[in-house]
Amino acid sequence: MNNKKTTKPFVFFVITVVYTLLITFVDRKPVGAEGTSVGFSCFNTVIRDAIGLNVMWDKITDVFMLIAVLVALYFAVMGLLSLIREKSLLKVDKDLYVLAGIYVVIAILYVAFSKIPINYRPFLSPGETELETSFPSTHVLVVGTILSTAVINLKKKIENQKLIKIITYVSVFIIVMTVIGRLLSGVHWFTDIVGGVLMFLTLTAAYASVADRVSSKD
Repeated sequence: MNNKKTTKPFVFFVITVVYTLLITFVDRKPVGAEGTSVGFSCFNTVIRDAIGLNVMWDKITDVFMLIAVLVALYFAVMGLLSLIREKSLLKVDKDLYVLAGIYVVIAILYVAFSKIPINYRPFLSPGETELETSFPSTHVLVVGTILSTAVINLKKKIENQKLIKIITYVSVFIIVMTVIGRLLSGVHWFTDIVGGVLMFLTLTAAYASVADRVSSKD
């Protein structure tokens, strides 16, 4: 068992919790749209005013989100086909169960933070009549977690190293562009983006640790 893989999820989790508490209470002022409050208000306001609102980047990152969802559906179909073929839950690839668990956690976080108003969005987007919660950036959380865990999973299954490199490079590109795109879109505070990154790193590290542990038992 790799000790680094065991401790890394815990370290990221602690950092994420501490960070969330800090942005909830530190320098919190009503500088947002419609007088909503945001932590690290001075820093966040400077970034917001410099970037503004960009609908094009919002739409581009929606495409990246769709790609991530399709990747998740691919693994769901692989799990279903494996179950049909093997006719036993016990014979389905254990990595897929771990991956499914990560997807469930993503869904729980997605719903939970949509109800918890740590931050509201800096602007009302065109067509919106009320502000949405914006912490963390769920695009960053979902895209980052799904694509990074997919790469880890496929590295164990695909022997063609050139193909793995292509998948890895494309995944990293999409994740990075999602982070940049959500920032440039202006629909999140800078600290929302960082929160999404910390959460997807935590979940990815957790997946790598658990998947490694499961594989070592086979």
